[in-house]
Amino acid sequence: MYYVAEVDREICSSKACSLCTTFCPESNCINYSEKDKSAYVSVDRCKACEICVYICDDIAKNNAIKMKWIDNLDEGFVIKNTGIVIR
Repeated sequence: MYYVAEVDREICSSKACSLCTTFCPESNCINYSEKDKSAYVSVDRCKACEICVYICDDIAKNNAIKMKWIDNLDEGFVIKNTGIVIR
């Protein structure tokens, strides 16, 4: 099992602050989609430090990021180059 951040895109897109992308210490872990106006997490890069949760909850007051076990992610994920899909 692995613990990772998950962004509630509905909440995030309504706020569109992108602060989490600025403060994440892992490069290319949390990115911002101009198309969706929401942040998203690259689960293979997330180190479960929870800094994004702190920034989103306590600084931005958005409460759009929660930590979840990787097999409980709402949108699932794909591990490229292996063909493994988890939903």
